[in-house]
Amino acid sequence: MPRGKNTCVYLKCEETGELNYKIRLNKKTTENLRVKKYCPRLRRHSWHTTTKEIKHSS
Repeated sequence: MPRGKNTCVYLKCEETGELNYKIRLNKKTTENLRVKKYCPRLRRHSWHTTTKEIKHSS
């Protein structure tokens, strides 16, 4: 299965700013995704938005 059509993005909590989830989205998706997910630091559900992929330096 080709992997070139999806890109990995992170879901960032709007209240704490933590990157809690990593998801794969279609590269054609341009609008920001906003979903209500569980935040472990707050111990409740809060709004999460997509952020760009973080590049780690080796």
